[in-house]
Amino acid sequence: MSRRAPRSRNNRKITRLLTCFLAVTVVVAGTVLPAGAASAAAPVAAPAATTVSNAVSQIVGDPAASGIVKSTLVGFNPGNIISDAVFTNKSTMTEAQIQAFFNSKVSRCLGGTDENGKPIVCLKDFKITSVTRPADQYCSGYSGAANESAARIIYRVSQACNINPQVLIVMLQKEQGLITHTWPSAWRYNIALGQGCPDTAPCDPNYIGFFHQIYGAARQMQIYMEGRWFQWYAPGKTWNILYNPNANCGSSPVYVANKATSALYYYTPYQPNAAALRAGYGTGDGCSAYGNRNFYNYFTDWFGSTQGIKYPDGPIVNVGKDIYAISNGTAYHITADVWPEYKAAYGNPEATVNAHIASLGQGGAASLFLRDRSSGTVAYLNGGKTHRFASCDLVAKWKGSCASLTTFDSDDFTRPGSGPEMTTRANVRGDTRIFAIEGNDLVPYQNAAAMSSWGQNASLYAATMPATHLAKFSVRPTRFVPGQLITVAGSDRVFLPSSDGQLIYVPVFGNVTSLGLSTNVLKSVPTPWIAQYPGRANLGRYVECNSATYFTAGGMLYRTPSSGGFVSVTPDSRTCALLKVGDDAAGPLFVRATNDTAVYVADGGTFRHVANQSTLAALRGTGPTRLVSLAPADLATLPKGAPIRTDIGLVTTAGDGRVYLADAGRLIYLSSWTTADDLGLPRAAVTISDAVAASIPRAGTVSNVVSCNSVVYSAKAGVFTRVGDPTGLTPMVLSADNCATLPLR
Repeated sequence: MSRRAPRSRNNRKITRLLTCFLAVTVVVAGTVLPAGAASAAAPVAAPAATTVSNAVSQIVGDPAASGIVKSTLVGFNPGNIISDAVFTNKSTMTEAQIQAFFNSKVSRCLGGTDENGKPIVCLKDFKITSVTRPADQYCSGYSGAANESAARIIYRVSQACNINPQVLIVMLQKEQGLITHTWPSAWRYNIALGQGCPDTAPCDPNYIGFFHQIYGAARQMQIYMEGRWFQWYAPGKTWNILYNPNANCGSSPVYVANKATSALYYYTPYQPNAAALRAGYGTGDGCSAYGNRNFYNYFTDWFGSTQGIKYPDGPIVNVGKDIYAISNGTAYHITADVWPEYKAAYGNPEATVNAHIASLGQGGAASLFLRDRSSGTVAYLNGGKTHRFASCDLVAKWKGSCASLTTFDSDDFTRPGSGPEMTTRANVRGDTRIFAIEGNDLVPYQNAAAMSSWGQNASLYAATMPATHLAKFSVRPTRFVPGQLITVAGSDRVFLPSSDGQLIYVPVFGNVTSLGLSTNVLKSVPTPWIAQYPGRANLGRYVECNSATYFTAGGMLYRTPSSGGFVSVTPDSRTCALLKVGDDAAGPLFVRATNDTAVYVADGGTFRHVANQSTLAALRGTGPTRLVSLAPADLATLPKGAPIRTDIGLVTTAGDGRVYLADAGRLIYLSSWTTADDLGLPRAAVTISDAVAASIPRAGTVSNVVSCNSVVYSAKAGVFTRVGDPTGLTPMVLSADNCATLPLR
């Protein structure tokens, strides 16, 4: 009662070893009425000798190798093994999905040759030349082609004969184990489904070969379901169906509910007994048959319900931790970065199974850029709503593309409802800043107030951009509210950020109040906010605004010709615009304490006491004296230098750039710094007003022979030596004040 594939003599020696792997199949003539039928119409001649196999062995191949651990068949109904709708659903898998399924079941094919010396080729790699078959009432025909893969043949046959390709895949497994077999002999392909192979005669040569097996079996299923030639398992009636080819094993009445189930019984006219059902994929007892049981096992484990249980409509479903958006037969994988937006729009996912996802087209990763399949509207998913893009140019500004969108049917697209239209404003989840898209850059603003202060419309809708999307842009320095002081997370150092990339350190708050800025500090700014601030500077008493230098005091700016040797900082233009100018004249600037008449001027990085009125006049020039009064404590914080005098020592003017020795109301020209070195004078000169200098008479050239208090000295490298006999010398006569500064002996 069983049909075995041809084996060599050597192979027969290992038959027992292969029992748990190989199919032991029984074929029954299609026109033979099975014993024990309760009722049936009289059989009529079939259109051809169409007999197929019936597996009664436990299983073909090893269940463990297939990753199958089923132990019970709860839900198996012998009268409704598979619904007509599922059996004839030819759209469950594409050719590519079939091939991917084959690839997943055999990671490595052993190769080599079989017992007959034929090459061993696994199903995932199997190819053959197909044959042209004419169209008829059961199939639409087939145009033969060379070198077609098993996946392609199964897909094309399923389309031609309106049979679910999953049905053919399951039949291949239960008959010859070809789906999971890693070393299939060539003869398995020739009789892959047992089509046309009765156990009472050799296989019909018209059905030998993989293509003939697939096409013939699929066509035969349509003949079975037609009900014209095969009527003894006709649906809608109760039939006594055997448990085993051995009639002594008995039978039981089964109400056959549909055409697909009747077709399976024509193909395999036995139902599993209680022992077979208890065994899952295992062995029952001597009266067990396994063909229809294994069909049910494989189908439900690989592809889900045989009854076409309605899968969740979605559009959001999950398989374990993996979440998908589903619309119009396409599944898009929802990644963690976009999931919050999908959840806000569509709620929690409905659970489904891998078979559901595998049966759909694969759209790749879901994005937040959606398209309405019907209207073509493109929108962004954000805050539980869709937000329309006015143009594809705006999509591109958001680093999306109208050529690559997550496409939803209208009912899924419109379900969340619509919100404001998209703009060039963006938020980033977990970041309180507002971003403006400018070309390839994202410009972050501290808040709406900062954006408004920069002349930007802060009222425009700002959609939330996933953090992973942020990497597609270059991020510019954060633009804070002008004049805003900050501290960075993890530090108590105070900074004044400048939009040009400077982070200006504030060593003392007095320098902030001298500028007139608020001492309110935005604390613990996240480090990424200032990551684009490479520049560093210290805030002192001098700033550069509008190309001018200012001394800061009492919340006012006072213009000076220079910073007096101090380092000045340049705030951005908007911070400068906040500052108040108390005096914008161009002349020299002097300071003093409010309770003191002593006047100071910045020179060489210190504030030097102006020694006398003549020095003040020389430094001031012909204009009015610009004098800023400071609180005594404020003046005390300024670094002090040596007193400054212009009636003695070296001076210079901005006008001619020459250096002079000032002495008793005259200017003596210094022709060389070497002469100054001989006299022990520093190589530094105090700048005096051009106008004042013009009013002072010139008096020759500085010499290293000097007369002080009627004594003549010769100077060399700062050493003064008395000249005993000055005959023939013309010494430079200096005032007592200048002489007092020289190291005479």
